[in-house]
Amino acid sequence: MNNLDLLLYGQAAASLVMLVGWLIALAIRNTSYVDVLWAYGVGVLGLVYLYFIQEECHPARHALLLGLLGVWSARLGTHLLRRCWGKPEDARYAYLRDHLGKNANVGFFLFFQVQAFWIVLFASPFLILGRNSSDLAWFDHLGMFIWILGFVGVSLADKQLRLFKNTPGRSRQEVCDSGLWKYSRHPNYFFEWILWLGYLPMGILSTGGAWLCIVPPILYLFLTRITGIPFVEARKLEVSGDAYRSYVERTQSFFPWFPKSKNSHQ
Repeated sequence: MNNLDLLLYGQAAASLVMLVGWLIALAIRNTSYVDVLWAYGVGVLGLVYLYFIQEECHPARHALLLGLLGVWSARLGTHLLRRCWGKPEDARYAYLRDHLGKNANVGFFLFFQVQAFWIVLFASPFLILGRNSSDLAWFDHLGMFIWILGFVGVSLADKQLRLFKNTPGRSRQEVCDSGLWKYSRHPNYFFEWILWLGYLPMGILSTGGAWLCIVPPILYLFLTRITGIPFVEARKLEVSGDAYRSYVERTQSFFPWFPKSKNSHQ
């Protein structure tokens, strides 16, 4: 089966899953689970792609890619599931529901289908990564080092934020500005981006490996301009007001750096 067939079948399957997800969201009036479907969906589809092209991949490389993708999808999907299980609709989607008004159901249908496209887009690099019959080399180890750095960073950032939110007596208005969150307003997104950068060295000798170079800018756009930072920050400004504005003024948005002195804004 060639790449085009796999992409088309993958899109059909992802669209069907998201259709079912949309129908369930209508019934429970909660669209937060779309993020969970996306995270698990990328993992499942990527694993399916690796299965179909395994004969073109060195066994050690195939096992490595299966492990990295499986661990990534399981961690992110489970983290998102824990975050929304039994909770009210995420503030981002509640805002979008109010904004769309009577067109909310149609709007969310389209949104779910866009997420289906994103599933295929982020699973598709494994069609390239898996088409490499050579044994693991130094650039694969470099890629693994970058991937591990990103995985540890995003896991730590998510844990720090979860502990902050779950601190007894903590109000929603307070802003997490400790740990990795002291150096970036979105360290989880930054390290997620770093993780995906790790695939570039791994795919340098794969058939069509040059196409992997478009993954970092697409993911950066995805995180900073589309579904990530803009929605999160708009909602946080509504909840925390001046406290978050002060945090924005002294802290980098995406790339970590030392925070500016609070006194410099007084």
